[in-house]
Amino acid sequence: MVAKSEEIDISTTPDSEVPDKAVLVLLAGAPGAGKTTFYESKLKAVFPTVLKASSSPLEQAETNQERSRLQKEQQSFVYQDVTVDPQTIQDARKAGFEVKVIYVATEDPNLNIGRVLLRVGQGGPFAPLARVAEDHAQGMKQLPEVKKLADDLMLFDNTANGRGVRLVAHFHEGELVKLARSVPKWAQKVFSKDFDSWLRSRDRGSSRTR
Repeated sequence: MVAKSEEIDISTTPDSEVPDKAVLVLLAGAPGAGKTTFYESKLKAVFPTVLKASSSPLEQAETNQERSRLQKEQQSFVYQDVTVDPQTIQDARKAGFEVKVIYVATEDPNLNIGRVLLRVGQGGPFAPLARVAEDHAQGMKQLPEVKKLADDLMLFDNTANGRGVRLVAHFHEGELVKLARSVPKWAQKVFSKDFDSWLRSRDRGSSRTR
């Protein structure tokens, strides 16, 4: 069965309960991937505190200070950036946080560029268009290491216009635990070995139960 966006569950416990650990949600993806919309529609109710990385050194310094404060006080929050810094994951886990990475992507960075231009035309924030393809490629390159470091890594595809995000794969403690029937090329390119191994394992399990 293809996973649906409504099935997203990134909290460690039901919403009405308090998680055993503070949670850091790293929400990443190239500009135009749909991170802000994802946060507003899927995360804000559970994680009302969100910090966003900035290209301004002064603003980023202030963001880093606030992030350090939240970690010291063991407060759950979302950190939004175009890529994932492995050191951020390691620092948060050392501070006692559970780290969940949500990566949102599309098949083609040109689609991201078009969406950035569209939102700017509607009065939304601008992003350096020349960096979109580079951020897209860098984010993909980081994912295998992120999978090893984070408690959870969830991949979401946002290629189809107007249909919302779709959960493609979920890794827990480095192991694949959920995979959609239809996998986009960008995810297949990064994790083809993991996907193939998981499918073979399922096929073997099905044959034994027949």
